[in-house]
Amino acid sequence: MLVAFKRTDLDTVFQAVPNQYMWGTGGAAMFLQKAARRFGICLNRYDRVHYSMPVTPYDLSEHPLVQEADVINLHFVADFLDYESFFRNVRKPIVWTMRDENPGLGGFHYTSDKEEFYPYFAEIEDEFAAIKKRAVAECERLHIVALSQNMRGYCTQSACFAGRPVTVIPNAINAADFRPYCRNEARKYLGIGENDAVIAFVSCAIGDERKGFADLALAVQRLQAKTSVPLNVLCVGTNDYSGPLPRGCRFLGHIATVDQLSTVYSAADVFAAPSYQESFGKTVVEALCCGTPVVSTPVGIAPEIINERNGALCRVGDIADLARALQHVLERTYDKEAIRQEARTAFRPAAVAEKYIKLYQEVNK
Repeated sequence: MLVAFKRTDLDTVFQAVPNQYMWGTGGAAMFLQKAARRFGICLNRYDRVHYSMPVTPYDLSEHPLVQEADVINLHFVADFLDYESFFRNVRKPIVWTMRDENPGLGGFHYTSDKEEFYPYFAEIEDEFAAIKKRAVAECERLHIVALSQNMRGYCTQSACFAGRPVTVIPNAINAADFRPYCRNEARKYLGIGENDAVIAFVSCAIGDERKGFADLALAVQRLQAKTSVPLNVLCVGTNDYSGPLPRGCRFLGHIATVDQLSTVYSAADVFAAPSYQESFGKTVVEALCCGTPVVSTPVGIAPEIINERNGALCRVGDIADLARALQHVLERTYDKEAIRQEARTAFRPAAVAEKYIKLYQEVNK
């Protein structure tokens, strides 16, 4: 595995170093580049844009791992892959797993961001998109992997990837990591009453508008107005949300271990994922692996796996429908072990690995 930043001790992971310089390779240019990076000074026009670039200091085509490989699998390569040098020089089979929408856009990572902020970035966004489209067009052996059918639809409609073959392979979730704990013990650990109704919400940043916490807060307020049962909301992630809150909101902050996260999932009666946009939706599968039913919008993998046996779907941005779905799940009894086994079977690492191996063999014929 070749990465821009190595954060593991695994000896199979290698960190690349910049090997091409957008300002030239002379002594003065090198000095200016190092000084600019050290002090945060923007001398390159691309540095002024706070989103991902298709032009980087990495010519990965020269790296020994790339040169030795039979098949190359790209994953999240934003601000790492230099599109022009890579696709111009690499003629091997390439599998590209779409982790978000950035590869098909200019510098934005989601279509919703482009729709909102395009007027401010129009010129450079169009330039970046053109660079990507020209570069990718040079690749003769490219196969796209989408994490969900929703993401597959985006890839097939993208101007950058139109006509390219697309295979859907979901992310793998290790059910040995995300596993159910005793509900009452989990609640006791978190200081929650055994008879309270509990909704869990997990996001890297609570205030990320794409994750829909504002909608959840309003939906919970509607439910609280109709019941006397204490209704708690367990929120995992950085608390950068400044909007109105329902009663019973508890912010647990960033949770680093899967054991602690499994405890939160296990303590909940329902996991809420009212996202506006997802390429996959990992937290939905994590909750299911803990036997917790899920209420989700039909984004990412959710419409493929959420059914009457394990939760309910609700319309995107529809607070009333979200409240209805939450109430529906809270009033039902679910077979938690069946929920877990279904998720465990669908997303087990061995099954996902087998799909990738089969694809690698096909593209390398």
